[in-house]
Amino acid sequence: MDHVPQIYHGLWQRTLYAEPANGEPTFVDRDTQVYWLQAGDWHADLRVPTDRPDFTGQESLAACGRDQLEWLASQTAFAGITRVEGRFCTWHRLIDLSPGLNKDIGVMRFIDDDTLEECHPESTYREIWQRVTARDSAEPVVELDAAGLPRWLQYGDHAMAIQPRPAIAGEHDLLAAPAQCTTAELHARAAVNIRYATQHDDAWQVALSTLPWQENRPLVA
Repeated sequence: MDHVPQIYHGLWQRTLYAEPANGEPTFVDRDTQVYWLQAGDWHADLRVPTDRPDFTGQESLAACGRDQLEWLASQTAFAGITRVEGRFCTWHRLIDLSPGLNKDIGVMRFIDDDTLEECHPESTYREIWQRVTARDSAEPVVELDAAGLPRWLQYGDHAMAIQPRPAIAGEHDLLAAPAQCTTAELHARAAVNIRYATQHDDAWQVALSTLPWQENRPLVA
């Protein structure tokens, strides 16, 4: 049973973040690259701000310095299952690079078929999403791993490849700030790998990734 209406399916790009939602905003962000792919009931979301450090020459987490690891571990990137109930949309984050205690719920309003407004239920923020893929142009493709977690979400020539972090030690506090983590904990925290890829001539190319050195290269499973 689909819990997400078809009008939500496809790739969306955020064009505006403003807080608060009402009145004159005190903070506005139009520059962070934010993509949300909705494939059936499953979603993946990847956000890359403009202040990303320079990772030139780095090819792995092991090669990154402390400051780079802290930044990687603080990124917003997640995937999971979505539920739409009336005007409320809830993103249940089954894979989350930077877990938190807040539930991800938006009050949704379609300005038109290709423009979606999302507001926090308490008007903390307002976001505008623009559809990238043509509406009803493809059938969603969803591949789950043995644990039932999403590993590949695709809509047309756009996809999210998702790799969860390996099991972490029981004493690792996933809610601790990255600055409070050991280097080993940062490696474990930042191991979530979510890549936004586009297809050209039957080949997939990584456009954005939680691991920057993977970008502008062929997608490797």
